[in-house]
Parts: sequence; structure tokens; C-alpha cells
Amino acid sequence: MGAVLSSGKTKGQREREKWRRHVARQYDGGHHKTAGIRYRRPYLAPERIEDRMAELEKVEGQEKKLRYMNIYGENDHEKYPDLDTYYSTTKDIPRRLVVQATPEAQKDTRDRHWGHSKINGNIPFVVRLAEFCLNPFRFERYDGGFVDEDDEKAEEIRRKKMSVGCRIVQTTVHLIASTICTLAFAWIIQLMLSFQVITAPWNDSGAADSYDFYENVHWEWPRHAVNMLDQSPENTKPQTTVTKLMIPRRLVVKDESTGKWVVRKTDNLRDKHTGMLQPYVFLSFSRANFPKVRDEELRPFFYRVAEGVLKYENELRDARDPPVEAFWVDMDCVASEPPTVVQNGVKRNIIISPDSEMTKDINSICDAVRCAKRVYVVLPSDDSESKRTWGQRIWTLPEVLLAAEKTRYCISPFTATPEDHEMQINNVLLTDMYHSFWAGHPSRYHLTGHEEDHEDAITHLVNHYTNKTKLSELQLFTFAIQALAQLTSGSGTRGESTVELAYAAMGLLAYRLTPDIDEDVFQAVARLSLVNDSNQLLERLLCLWPGYGDPEEQRQLQAAGGYKLASSDKLLRNIADRDQYSVHLWDINPLCDVVGIGNDPFTPTVITDRCRGIPIRWKKFPRMRYAQDLASFRTTLSQTVVYVGAWFFLTALGLLSTAVSFAMANNTSSSRDLKISVGSYLYGTAIYVGVGWAISWFSPLAVRQLCHGGSSRVACHLVGFEGTMTLREIEKEIYGNYNARLSYAASSSIFSKSLRHRSLRVGIEPRDEDGEPMGSHYWKEQRTKLNIPKSHRLFTIVDTGDMTVTVIAAERPPVVALICGREGGMVRSLLCSWRFETNCLYRECVVRMRSSLEDQATPNDWLKISLASQGEVSETRRLFQEKEFPLPPQSVKVPAVHSVTA
Repeated sequence: MGAVLSSGKTKGQREREKWRRHVARQYDGGHHKTAGIRYRRPYLAPERIEDRMAELEKVEGQEKKLRYMNIYGENDHEKYPDLDTYYSTTKDIPRRLVVQATPEAQKDTRDRHWGHSKINGNIPFVVRLAEFCLNPFRFERYDGGFVDEDDEKAEEIRRKKMSVGCRIVQTTVHLIASTICTLAFAWIIQLMLSFQVITAPWNDSGAADSYDFYENVHWEWPRHAVNMLDQSPENTKPQTTVTKLMIPRRLVVKDESTGKWVVRKTDNLRDKHTGMLQPYVFLSFSRANFPKVRDEELRPFFYRVAEGVLKYENELRDARDPPVEAFWVDMDCVASEPPTVVQNGVKRNIIISPDSEMTKDINSICDAVRCAKRVYVVLPSDDSESKRTWGQRIWTLPEVLLAAEKTRYCISPFTATPEDHEMQINNVLLTDMYHSFWAGHPSRYHLTGHEEDHEDAITHLVNHYTNKTKLSELQLFTFAIQALAQLTSGSGTRGESTVELAYAAMGLLAYRLTPDIDEDVFQAVARLSLVNDSNQLLERLLCLWPGYGDPEEQRQLQAAGGYKLASSDKLLRNIADRDQYSVHLWDINPLCDVVGIGNDPFTPTVITDRCRGIPIRWKKFPRMRYAQDLASFRTTLSQTVVYVGAWFFLTALGLLSTAVSFAMANNTSSSRDLKISVGSYLYGTAIYVGVGWAISWFSPLAVRQLCHGGSSRVACHLVGFEGTMTLREIEKEIYGNYNARLSYAASSSIFSKSLRHRSLRVGIEPRDEDGEPMGSHYWKEQRTKLNIPKSHRLFTIVDTGDMTVTVIAAERPPVVALICGREGGMVRSLLCSWRFETNCLYRECVVRMRSSLEDQATPNDWLKISLASQGEVSETRRLFQEKEFPLPPQSVKVPAVHSVTA
């Protein structure tokens, strides 16, 4: 009772109420200031605050502030989880994210989890003043600097549309205003440089500032690791068992004394002289073909089928071969299912030990197929529906692939009595089975116009196991996972949503998993990939950017609640397909290593090593530093104009101070010479001021030339903002003037396809018929064309290192670019958001960047990366909470495998 006060609330309840008030303040939608920037906080209705808190909870019952441990092992910084955060590279702590946004983006009423402000340019004062003097009305034709071919065409069209009188008036007004502003304000540039009030935004070092450092590290143990020393001390089990062919432990044979079918252990069925196991047939069936039929009713049926099958086999066997008198069927040869319990209204199996007989039997079904003399597919009828029903089960595909050319199928109606039992047996090739058992296999692209990017995984597997083609280990693994993910393991249970996918695929591979009763489907597949040396599949999967799929299909899947893991459909159902950049998994060359698998609810996470990172700035544009070697005549002359004019002003100031001193001394002296000297100094001061003022008339042009001349070597940053702007607008916000510095990256994002020059490998700006840059309506059309989900926003990333602009679509603004792979002459960069409470980076987008960026990025040790975005994880969690789904595997223990051969 000590924890309960008179208010009746426990300490935990009081802490949670305090956290709730804190989160509500951060989502008040009001205006605030941070680091001198006025921004607006996001807004959430009071009734939705609890939902946001549930999303932010690291563990159930979390109430206190959380600590973050930085790269130095310091964890003295604590804060409540609230808004999205970024890792401050200057203070080594998490800070709330503020994103600058265009006026149109600020009008977006969709939920945000970050603050937003107007576009904040950080242009040096002398540059802004110089541009004001040269172009006070900001007419585009007087921006000066380099003008590319497209700008010339646009200007020509504008000139034709404008009357001669309007052009004359515009030119006259511009010249008058520019002259007045130059005469009135240009001297301020030289005066401020003279007094060193500001530092010149250029230097003569000839080198540009490098990208900011990004250093982070994940301190927690992974759930599974490549090396056991990197696993949690509580997890001491190896992840694999050495591959070996396992003989089935049980077979069904006829009792010699009674003549009835009985189950016998294979140890008692071996030949006394040779020790060999007698030949047997394998009966494969799908329980979905026999709905609502219990095992007690199915058993006599399969005994009758076995009688006919064995008779048929023995009639065709060679006289020198031993007779076939045994068969394998799962209901007799797999240990009985364990008892069940009810948890949260859901029926569940009691935990099966990894060493239990049932687990061993199920995980060795593939060996029972390999050892069988023949595999028979048992169907109740010969119609196409029965065949497709059998083919849709997750366990039947590996069975016939391993059986290859020793497969037959038999038709036997279940309603037949022993007296009129008839059976039809057909020889069938694996290639023929594809057309009858998997005909019309649905493509997830059939509604999106991208069906050509869809790989028919089952066809590739059939060709491989019939020796028509040879798949690599990586291709075999990916095609097997994709094929099984598109099948089912039970009524309403999709392949990509169940851990059984990994255990079904395991039979096709060399190494077996040590069963883990708590893992989810991604953890199982990832572990299976690691132990089978699948040529760095996980590292490649990190860099893959799958298609969005059909929106209606996604809504149906979400409504059905088929997923317990975020993004499992994108990760597994199309793992072998081309991604949005038309690249297969095996076309990517990893530049990092996956050293472990994470353990986060609803989230597919991996632990990586050797990732290189560059932070992305969102709060405001950084102040540019122009690197200038002053080698050319123009830049030398421009700097001479700026500093010579400043020298005249300084000299005038010196003369004036001397004159003042003499004037003060003249009050105490009657010397006539001193009075004459004061006048001379005043005349000299006026002359120097006049000359300096005259020279200052050229200082705006000199400043523009100095900034333009160094445009190829400015400070390197990745800077982002929400929304889109024209290149001219972006350039003016960053540099203060326009010189056609920026261009769209030629092949960096999915939007680049329509922004490429016809002959040169450069990006071009989208323009309308009049040659004018197209605005937001163009990007809206591209959203629809590229099937961008409605939950995604458009963000613009500017790389000032190579002067390129990239537009991306993401749910949240990414705060770091991680270089993880290479393909096609460019590197693959993961643009990730971050949550400090789990120290997890969430993949929001994948883009392609220039290869030279790899050496300029900061290498990192262990980082935890989620292959799903924050929005996908939150949506999955919400669906489970709304529909009262069972807790994820990390919270409720379920058996590693809880169903047998379909």
C-alpha cells in the first residue's frame, strides 16, 4: 500500500499520467521556437494520445523517461518518447525532429509526428545584399550567372509573349531600381567586410567541407547471431544442425498375424542381413480436400488407397526388386499433436520442445520424401479445383519438388465404400503438374501494369529440380521463399504470415534450423538464410526496394488481418521479383554485413556491421562555404574589387580618426599648421570615401562572381525539406542566387525515370509546353502513375556535394542515409528514420547514389535496421490491438511448427 497515495493512483499510474501530459503538449499543434527557428508542433486529438503512447511503448507498462546510450557508452541523457527524433551528431543525443516544409506541404492535414517550419534559407548577408542590389524585383531574366539551354528556351518564349512596350518598361524599372539600390546600399558590403563584422562566405583553400559525421552503435544483444559469441549469454544453442539424411522413424505395414495395417518403427523393419530399410511409398494429401473429416474417418480411407497403390507398384516392379509393402502417411507417421489451451479466446498448442518427437517428424518430412520409392498425390476427384487445393498448401510443394520424376497421383472418391472402391492412378511429370496443380497462379502485379516484373517462382523451381536449368544457391532460396509465401498453411493462413514457411523451405536446403518456439516468420527465414550461406541474402534484401503492389489488395489483406509482422508481404511474397529499380536480389553487391537478427515485436530487424552513414539535415539549410582557389582572372579581379574598396574605407577611417585627434589637440594649441593639417586630413578622408564608394558600385557583381565561380566546390551536405520546389527556387534558398548549379539526379529514385536527358546521363527539370518548370501538379501526376500509397509524402533531398536533387516518397522524413550495397555502377542507400528508445533505424526509402559517396560517408559498427517503415510497424500493431489478435511471438510462446503435411 506504500505505493498508493490518497489519490488512489499507484506510482506507475502517476508516471504514466505525467508521460501522457507530456505527449499531449508535444501534439498541441501550437507554434514554438527551437534554436532560433519558429516551428509548429503536430496536432493529435486528445482521444488519440493513448494510441500514440501505445505506439511509442518499448515494453508493456513503460511509464518513465528512457535513457539513450551513445557511442561512448554514456547514458546520462533521458527523455520521454514523443515526437520523431534524430541523432544529433554535435551533441551525441536524440533531439526532436523539425522539418522545413513548402507552403503547400504545410497545408497537408494528415497526421505528422514531427514539427514543421517554413523553408529557412541560411544565405550570407553580403550575398543577399548583393542580389538585392542587382535584382531588387527578382525578375528571372536578371538573375545573372549561367543559363542552360532549357532556361534560354523558356526565356525566349516569355519574350515572345511579352509585348515590346512591357519589355521596355520592365527593363527601365529594373535599371533604375538596381542603380538606386547599388548607390544606396552596396557600400555596406565593403564596410562590413572592412570591420570584419561578418566572415566572407568564400575562402582560398581550394577544398570543400566534407559531409557531417554520423556515428551510432547498437548495444543490445541480437536474438540470433552469426557467431555464438555475439548472441545473448542466455542463448547458448547453435542455430543449425549438420545436414544428414534422416530415415523416417515410422512406417505403416501389414501385421503378419492379423493382416491389419499397423504402425511400426523403422528400426524393426530393416533387413536382418543387409540392414536396409524396405521400400515404401509416400502418400501426400491436403486436408483442405477433405473438409470437416476427422483422422478417424480418413485413416480407413487411406488404408484402402494404400492397398491399391502398393498393388499397382508391385505389378510394375522389376522381378529382381524387393516388393513394396509399406507406406508413409502423416496421420500415422508423425507423432500426435500436443494438447491445446485457450489464450485470449484463441486455441493454441501447448509448447512443443525442439527435441520432441513431433517436431523431429515434421522437420524430417523432406527426408521421408527423398527415401521413398514413389510419391503419390491423393485426390478425392480429378477436377481442377481439387488439384489447385492440393497445390495451394505450403507443405505439398517441397514434397513434389524433392520427388521430381518419381511422382504419381491417384484419384479415389472419399465417399466410396470398401465394396465399390475404385481408384485411378496416373503417371505425371513435374512439368505437367505445374499446368494442372498451379495453373492460373495469381500475380500480385496483374492490376498494376507491372506483371512483366513478376517472377514465376514455381516454374523456376520445377525447371531446377527437373535439371532443365541450374539455379544458384541464392536464387534457389529466394524462389523457394517466394513460392511458399504465396501458398497457405491452413484456412486463412497465408504463407508469408506463418513461421511454417521457413520450416517448409528448410527441406530444400542443406542445413536445418534448430527450432525456436518464439520466433516470427522473418526471424526464421533470416536465420535459415544465415545458416545456409545463401550468398548474403539478408544484406541484399536490405538494399532491395520492393514495389508497392495493388492498393486494393493491400487494403484487403490489412482488413483480413493476415499479418503478424510488418511488411511481411513485401519482404517475402515478392523477394525474387524485380524491385522498383528493375533489379533482382542477386544483382546487388552488399557493402555491409548482417551479423545478427533483432528481436522486436511486429518488426523485421537485422543487426548490421560496416554500414556507412551520412546525416540528413531537415531543420534549415546550412550556410554554404564556397571554396575558391582564385586562379582565374575574373575571380581575382572580383576579390580585388571587394577588398580594395574595403581598404579605401579603412584608410578613410584612419584619416578621419587622425583628423579628430588633431582637432582635439587644436583646442589646446594655437599652432596654425595643425589647423591646416586637420583640413587636409578631412579632404583626404572625403577623397578615400568617394573612391571607396565608387568602387563599391561594383561589389555586388564581384560578390556574385565569387559565389558563382566556386559553385562546384561548396560545403557538402544532405539537406531535405517536405514538398517540392523548382530548381531555381531551391537554388535561391540555398545559395542566394541562381547559376543553374542544381540538377535532378539522373537515376537515383523512382521519379528519375521521367527526368533523364535523352543523350547525356544527367537529370532534367520537368517543364510545360512554354518551357516553364512544372510545379506541384506534375508531382501529383507522378504519384498516381507510380502507384505511391496515400500514406506517403513527397520529400526533396539536396546533395550539395554533387549539386543534385532527388525527390522521394516516404511516410516519415528519413534522418540518415546508410550506404549498404552497390549495383549498376551506383551505391544503394537506405534512407532511415530513427527511434531512440529502441535505437532502431527504420527503412523509409531506398535510393541510388554516386559511388564516390562511399568513401566520404562515416563507417559504423553495429546498427539495428528495420526492413519495415515506422508507419508499417504502427499499422500492424494497431490492427492487432483493434481486432484483439493474439500477441506476437515475443510475448506468447507458440510451437515452432504446429501443423503437419497438408
